[in-house]
Amino acid sequence: MVHTPEAMLVVERGVTNLSVIPLLQPICLLGRSPTLNADQPDAMPIVLANPHVSRHHAQIILQDKRFSIRDLGSKNGTFVNGQPVDAAGRWLQNDDRIELARGQVVLSFHQEGATATVMALYQDDLLVDTKAREIWVRGKKLDPPLPRKEFALLELLYQRREEACSKDQIAAQVWPERSRGEVGDQDIDQCIRRLRLRIELVPSHPSLILTVRGYGYKLSQG
Repeated sequence: MVHTPEAMLVVERGVTNLSVIPLLQPICLLGRSPTLNADQPDAMPIVLANPHVSRHHAQIILQDKRFSIRDLGSKNGTFVNGQPVDAAGRWLQNDDRIELARGQVVLSFHQEGATATVMALYQDDLLVDTKAREIWVRGKKLDPPLPRKEFALLELLYQRREEACSKDQIAAQVWPERSRGEVGDQDIDQCIRRLRLRIELVPSHPSLILTVRGYGYKLSQG
């Protein structure tokens, strides 16, 4: 892996499968295509699952320990702090706000003390990075990682934050290998219990994973 200065993008809007995106290569490609870096295998692909983002939308480049961004001829444009970015590009500064497709996707750029910045932004919150399979709880990365079932359950609740998820929905997401009716309430409740033990300050009095009586569970803002 090529060493780069500590820098990352934090997803603020428009993408549900990513939260924190470390910039790990001198060239990072942003777009909707799953084969973003087919022509540039050394570039880091950042696949943004949003229909308004072009297949090949923008590029972030490291030059002389500074990052710049340029548009790749996207249909709906790239903007930094409200100003359009063209193919010539512009330099990025810490806390810059990057908008793709006229604000359909919003990312914030952090370079100086990037880890500390994320911890401050989400000190009392929860982040689930599906692609990296990383979880941040109150500014700290969860270690060791969650087992597969607990991660699948938390991923579902996170994607539908503040919405009640039924036990049928949870069963289908967490136990796809089982047919309908083979997952009992006890299976789900035990999975919830194990998850609360890992992410709640006081598992017996949860503030994040809340019970919706007679229906299922939901993830609170905390």
